[in-house]
Amino acid sequence: MGYALVTGASGGIGKEFAKILAAHGKDLILVARSDDRLREIASELHRDHGVHVVRFAMDLTEEDAADQLFTTTQDAGYFVDTLINNAGFGDLTGFLDSNWHRSRSLMQLNMVTLAHLTYLYGNEMRRHHFGRILNVSSVAAAFAGPNMALYYASKAFVLSFTEALSAELRGTGVTATAICPGPTATAFGANARMSATGRNFMTMMRPMPASAVAARGYRAMMTGRTTVYVGPLTKAGFAAARILPRCVTRAICKYANGTPEGPKF
Repeated sequence: MGYALVTGASGGIGKEFAKILAAHGKDLILVARSDDRLREIASELHRDHGVHVVRFAMDLTEEDAADQLFTTTQDAGYFVDTLINNAGFGDLTGFLDSNWHRSRSLMQLNMVTLAHLTYLYGNEMRRHHFGRILNVSSVAAAFAGPNMALYYASKAFVLSFTEALSAELRGTGVTATAICPGPTATAFGANARMSATGRNFMTMMRPMPASAVAARGYRAMMTGRTTVYVGPLTKAGFAAARILPRCVTRAICKYANGTPEGPKF
């Protein structure tokens, strides 16, 4: 049996995916920047479920990160038949006020590394005529998001890319699934530099537990669904995006995203 590779596995939805996979007896490759957190999670999952857990502490915003990870796992003889591209982050800032290096890292992680890992491991899966790919998108994929322009655009990319890939993979034994959650109880808000008390969608709405989001995504992946919208807010959001004028949804998103603190140079 092959391994499941989970990016962004040190917390939040990624950690919950790892727990679900381990509970089903799946050996794991966990990737995140914090080796201390990965070590704790790996120890816990091995103790509770007896699975083999390999960890890689690396920065997936680096341009050659996907190649490095793929080469390392290949050289070690790990066949990845399940790929969960969960790593990603947002940034509450006006685009022209953003720190360009951070913005570039966002695009690299949320889109380029995700697509590169999918390309590398997807080709291996196709050669074996079996595999599952799950990419974490968002309700943000349905909209343009002022003050979080690149994040919203990156999640629209993930959704469109995964839907197209799913169609291309029919008949190969490999599936591709996009999960679109709404606000989720993770460190996303803090990492995106949103105020814990100010007005933004993380404080205005009740976030779903990360465990519930991961459970929905896992079921969708295992049944080969192309897209799953998690929670009533997400379903309503995609419905509204089809009905309301784009100028209206932009205004709503700008209000919901909140006000950036200022330039991030």
